[in-house]
Amino acid sequence: MRHPIWLSAVALAVTGLVAAGCSSSGSSSSTGSGTTASGSSPAAAGSGTSVFGTAKKATGTPYVFGMINDETGAVTFPEARQGAIAAANYVNSYLGGINGHPIVIDNCTGDGTPATAARCANQLAAKHPMAILGAADVGAPASIPIYQHANLAYLGGIPFTPVPMVAPNSIQFWSVSVGDNAAAAVYAGKTLGVKSVALVYFSNPQGESIIPQITPVFKAAGVTTIKYVPLSPTSPDPSPQAALVESSGAQLAYIDVPNGCGNMLKALKSVGYTGKIMGIDPCGAPPVIEASAGGANGMYIASPFVLQSGTSHDAQLFQAAMKKWAAPGTLVDSISTAGFATVINVQQMLSTISGTPTTASILAAFKAGTHQNFLSHPYTCNGQAMKGAPAICSDYYLMNQVQNTAITQPNSSDWVTSKGYFPGLTG
Repeated sequence: MRHPIWLSAVALAVTGLVAAGCSSSGSSSSTGSGTTASGSSPAAAGSGTSVFGTAKKATGTPYVFGMINDETGAVTFPEARQGAIAAANYVNSYLGGINGHPIVIDNCTGDGTPATAARCANQLAAKHPMAILGAADVGAPASIPIYQHANLAYLGGIPFTPVPMVAPNSIQFWSVSVGDNAAAAVYAGKTLGVKSVALVYFSNPQGESIIPQITPVFKAAGVTTIKYVPLSPTSPDPSPQAALVESSGAQLAYIDVPNGCGNMLKALKSVGYTGKIMGIDPCGAPPVIEASAGGANGMYIASPFVLQSGTSHDAQLFQAAMKKWAAPGTLVDSISTAGFATVINVQQMLSTISGTPTTASILAAFKAGTHQNFLSHPYTCNGQAMKGAPAICSDYYLMNQVQNTAITQPNSSDWVTSKGYFPGLTG
């Protein structure tokens, strides 16, 4: 997933922009109308039976959930909301909503700035929603305290910053940037057996924050030598850094330069680097793979999700729902998967609550036992999944790999965790 190291830098960059006003998108069931899945799509199996199952429409009074999703400004994530919309339509049409009540998403459009996030949060809280669905809100450090003051649970989404990972009203089904970096480091040392790593990162405070997070994990996993290779976020040519990686003799190059992956991977290939490569989720975007001119081939990327394009029932359900209900052209990536899975997980858990769910009963339900996690590892919200991040409920990842120009998942059951290696959340 897109990392807070990058996003923090972006947030700082856009802080000076005029904040966009909040705008509610209304009902989830009336927003986004992709084409209906055809008979040859994953929506159909064998005799034409829909992967959605038997229709069961929710007809009760709506359960309204607030959401902030960044869709204007320097960095946008429209696919997060589109994933949630697709899931809500599926739930409302085929699962009977939440105990007969349809899910409605009241969205406020964010732009990544704290001012807009706070304004949106106040607007949503004033409407007294049942809870807040996390999406792609870079301004969460400003919005979550407002939800907490309003006694609203904050459920799922993409925890771009430490705030949603530690807030007492927050339930997070996976960790990104902290968790996937750490799991990748464990995989590098324990599974790939590398002893030397070149870490390429942006030379700003946000980029440098990865060093104290990932260095102790690498060392605990058996890596003995780490070469730090800073790269300016505005550098047009990373060839000198690529040359440093090559001359270091590192067995693995770890690329944590969002918005710079394509050029860095291309430069590594140009200088003849033949070691292993790991990258963060943005490095696996199709345009980045194409821009790398073959430099991305073989690259490993940690993901909290079972491959969305796979053949599992959940993957086929996700693909069919996105095709049917998400806006045409919506990216099918980890961001849209998080939006979709959040709604599915919330529907499953709130359906176990008798009567109208309250913040207390919602949080209690999530914190009791271990639960299925859509397209991901089962989660347990006991505060122990990740050290120093009590709101994180799962710290398990699968390793994707770029083969030629495609993202593959060689093993969909070999989950990697940083538990026992990660020293705790800092910063």
